[in-house]
Amino acid sequence: MAAARIIVREAREEDFDALLRLLEHLDESMYAPSGDPGGEQRADVFRRILVDPWQRLLVAEDGGRIVGSAHLMVLQHFDNALKRSGVVEGVVVDEAYRGKGVGAALMRGVAEMARKQRCYKLALTSNLARSGAHRFYSRLGWKRSHSGYSLEL
Repeated sequence: MAAARIIVREAREEDFDALLRLLEHLDESMYAPSGDPGGEQRADVFRRILVDPWQRLLVAEDGGRIVGSAHLMVLQHFDNALKRSGVVEGVVVDEAYRGKGVGAALMRGVAEMARKQRCYKLALTSNLARSGAHRFYSRLGWKRSHSGYSLEL
């Protein structure tokens, strides 16, 4: 499981089932349960993300096996310079591959994709309880720059 074998690429239709299995490794225990939207609804959202020019779903692959993913959403700002920024969500790595460079490879891929989309910055949020994730992002050069707030709807 050497990180050198990891390939980061955009998700494809045929990755759907593997991504569903990967979602089982996503720790959402700190959020209120919202229920499973069901397979067809999830498949519809997946297909819409794949064709949306403002979104990129990246996967990390090891020998044909999907072992990580990250979702990049590009925002077009309505400011004087019409800047774009990227928001990263849903970063998940298969538990067997954590600590092996997969997450770092995914985040490099996200940054590269954001540059191609002409984003001037990337942003992400991480729950205050996820101290390990905070150390990971800091090691990659991400800086705490804002106080975030959320409103449960």
